[in-house]
Amino acid sequence: MSTSFVNNAFLIFKTIPSNEFNLYVGDKAVTFGEQDCKLNAWQSICATWDSKTGLVQLWLNGKPSIMKYVGGSNIVKPITILGQEQDSYGGGFSKPQSFVGMMSDVQMWNYVRSPCQIERYMADLTYSPGNLINWWLLEYKITGRVLIEDKQTCPRCNA
Repeated sequence: MSTSFVNNAFLIFKTIPSNEFNLYVGDKAVTFGEQDCKLNAWQSICATWDSKTGLVQLWLNGKPSIMKYVGGSNIVKPITILGQEQDSYGGGFSKPQSFVGMMSDVQMWNYVRSPCQIERYMADLTYSPGNLINWWLLEYKITGRVLIEDKQTCPRCNA
């Protein structure tokens, strides 16, 4: 997310070739060192940020990291871009900073989800969709080479 005041209002960025994740809030970053991130496998990434306490936490495949302090602020009128880091409000794109892979089920809430709520989401149980971003109601614009596919299900595993 970017606003007219800060380029990285809220950003989750994985560095390559390491498995470090940087989480930005209001252009301030914290690093979550080597994470257990496998190539060519689905990864579930969740980040929480509490604007009152300034604490952030990264969840990777249902496992929480320690909480870190990044600070608090308000994110006002953001532009949300999925799969591309923006170096300016709605632009400043760089090809090496673009996501390559498959993306699904992006949800965003305007409050911190509890560990139990995150675990229910990970287990694909009932959960309330995001009140800021709801993947199923998302209106989007495709730019570049993007393929949109229906979600595949597996009858053997009921997924």
